[in-house]
This record gives sequence, C-alpha cells and structure tokens, in this order.
Amino acid sequence: MKVVESDEKLVRISFSGKLDSAYVSNNDIKFFALLNGIEAPVVLDFLEVSFLGSLGIRMILMGLKEVQRQGFTLKIANAGPNIRNVFEMTSLGDLLI
Repeated sequence: MKVVESDEKLVRISFSGKLDSAYVSNNDIKFFALLNGIEAPVVLDFLEVSFLGSLGIRMILMGLKEVQRQGFTLKIANAGPNIRNVFEMTSLGDLLI
C-alpha cells in the first residue's frame, strides 16, 4: 500500500496483491494512519489487487466510515472483474468508479 497522489483535491492510495487476513493484519494500522487527518476525498486504487477477502472488506468499510467522519468521500478505482463482483455481491457497488 502506498500513497500515489495527495493534494487538496484527492488522496489516491494504491493497493497490490491479496487483501486477505495476512495483509490486513500487517497493514491496517498503516492504512488508518494514512486516513487520519485527510483533507480531500480518497480513491483506493485496486489495479493490482488480485483477491479481496472478508477482512479486506472490513478494513475498507472501516476506512469509509473514517473518511466520512472527516467529511469526505471514499471510492474504489480500477477494480478488476472479480473484485467488482465482490463489491456488487456485498451491496458495496456504489463505492466503485
């Protein structure tokens, strides 16, 4: 996970690999630290994400709540077909751009 772009208009965070329990347990603190004190809408770039597990979904939802608490939006960009299906099946398709 890395911040690809950050300015007053947008914060873009790029993920790669599998967003499974191992990934979340190693990166959730870093993810929430990136979201703390943001000053722009957030886009999570899923171009290089190959798998999205339940803990990855949970991490994204908790991030969404944090971003909304700060008065901004969170969207998912560049999700492949399998990842898009996960978002659609979990009624989170409105996060996709």
